[in-house]
This record gives sequence, C-alpha cells and structure tokens, in this order.
Amino acid sequence: MAEPADERKLTGIEASRGVAATAVVLYHSARHLDHVYGVPGLMRVFQFGHAGVDLFFVISGFIILFVHYGDLGRPERLGHYVKRRLTRIMPTYWVALAVTIFLSLGGGHALPSVFDVGWSITLLPSHNGPLLGVAWTLQFEIVFYAVFCLLILNRRLGLAGLTLWLVWIGLARAGVGIGGEIPQSLYGIYNLEFFLGMGCAYWLRTHAISAPRQTLAAGAALFVAAAVAEDAYLIDGYADLSRLIYGPAAALIVLGAAEADRRSLITVPKILRTLGKASYSIYLFQFVFIGVVWKTWLAAGMDGKMPHIASFPLLATAGVAGGIAVSRLVEYPLLGLIRHSRRTVLAQI
Repeated sequence: MAEPADERKLTGIEASRGVAATAVVLYHSARHLDHVYGVPGLMRVFQFGHAGVDLFFVISGFIILFVHYGDLGRPERLGHYVKRRLTRIMPTYWVALAVTIFLSLGGGHALPSVFDVGWSITLLPSHNGPLLGVAWTLQFEIVFYAVFCLLILNRRLGLAGLTLWLVWIGLARAGVGIGGEIPQSLYGIYNLEFFLGMGCAYWLRTHAISAPRQTLAAGAALFVAAAVAEDAYLIDGYADLSRLIYGPAAALIVLGAAEADRRSLITVPKILRTLGKASYSIYLFQFVFIGVVWKTWLAAGMDGKMPHIASFPLLATAGVAGGIAVSRLVEYPLLGLIRHSRRTVLAQI
C-alpha cells in the first residue's frame, strides 16, 4: 500500500534533516581540528552541532508513526514494515561500514575481529559500539523499530510495550534497576526523542496546528538558544538535561514544519531539499570524506603553510558534498534496486 501523496510532501521535515546532518558535519570537522591542533575557539563555535542527532531522533519517531499510522493493529503489514525499515537503512550502512574498514586497513590499522565486524553488521545493541562510530545512533533506531513492531501486531500490545519501555527509561535515568551489562541503546535518554516524534505524528494525525510557522519559529529559537547556551558553557550539551531542551525544541520544529507543509505555507529552497534527501549518506560517510581531504591536505604540505583552521571549510564541504554524491550514485540506486522499483524513493520514507 503506497502512502497517500500528501504524506510524501514533507519537504520541511526533509530540510530539517539536511540542516541536522550539516550541523553534525560541522561539529565533527571542528572536533577533528581541535584534536589535532588544539583550536578551542573553533570547537566552541560549532560545539552545538552534535545536537543535530536530537533532531534526527525526533524526526525518526515522527516519520515512522506518520507513515505507518495505517499499519497499526494490522499484523499482516508487519512484513512490509520490516522490509521498508531494513532496506532503508541497512544497504547504505553496509557500504559505509565496508568503506570505513577498508580505509582503516589502508591507514595501517589492524583487521577487526570477525565478531566485531559481524556485530557491527547487525547493528544490535552493544557496549562497544559499531566499527563505524556514527552508527551508534542506528543502534538506537533498531531498538525503536523493534518496539514499534508491537504496535503493528496489536495496538494494545504496542501501547503496553511503549509504556513499559518509557517507564524503564525513566527508572534507568534515575539510576534504578540498570546494571552496567545492559547497552545504552536499550534505555538511553535519546529514546525519549522517539516518543516526542511519535507524539508529533499522532497530534498531526488528529489535530491541526493553528500557527505552524510560529511554532516552527519557536522551535528554531529554542534550539538556537540551547546551542548558544551550550557554546557559552552555560549547559552541558551531553547531559541528560540537554536532551530535555533540544528534544522539545526539535519537536516544535517538526510540528511546525509538517503542518506548514500540509497547508503549503512554506517553500523550501532547493539546496535544503538536496541536503535533506542526502542527509543519511552525509551522516554515514562524513568521516570518509573528511579523512580523505585531511590526508590530501597533509600530503600537499599545506599543514605547515596555512593557518590551522584554514582546512576547516574544506573538511566540512567535503563531508557534505561527498555525502550528496554518495546519495545520488549509491544510496538511491541501491535502494531502488533492492526494492525492485524504478520510482524515485523519498529520503524520509
């Protein structure tokens, strides 16, 4: 069953993902140079960029419920749901993982163990995390996808499962009933952002937002305020409390953008649509392209000729542009091949 056409016009959401992916690339580019040279000023400017992940998680929760709302309580749709989710994330991730391992070997690192490679391929919860570092977020996604299966099998079962999961997360953050042997992706506070996203989807399915552009602006303002506070060291951006600031801000952005799209109140620039469509590849392959450009920079002898931060624009641009290229040349052709379709597949579905 294809999603209705109006459910696919989520250009504002798509643009938000593009902004989130770009923010993460800026953060990692700045962090790399700070690690190499010690440039805290640059790192301080882009410190907030890691919060792009918060926006990613809220969007993910929104998209899954919004797109699969009609599948709830229909166990015959479980196979379709699982196929759509796994084909959307796994093939491109496996390519990124293979490239990362290959480049690591080329850089003189030891061959990872068969166990580490196998576990990374599955994206199942783990203490050590996957070999492709940024894929820790996908381990959270896989857990969320699995819990969401319960809603498709049976609405009451799913609601019970989500409620128990939410209670467990709350107890875990309070330090109750969680031992060190349980991976973070099962109870980490980032999981609360999936709930926020689902809440946005449910609200939009059952209500209208009276002032969507103002809601979007309020969410963006709160997000920027949190970013400024983090850059000014007023809040710890990695602490649980920050998830309770960035998460609701992201939810307001999602609510406003989705409703504005639904009512044709916003026009998204082409560059943001391009970034949004390529956001998954940008996120997965950023270190590949940042690393290649960095090695080229060093090989050309620019390290001793230019100021330390001069390479930052090149690293960040490579991370974004490389991801766009991979999206067009690998991600979508591969997705279309696997799904046996010649149609263009939107990034958010």
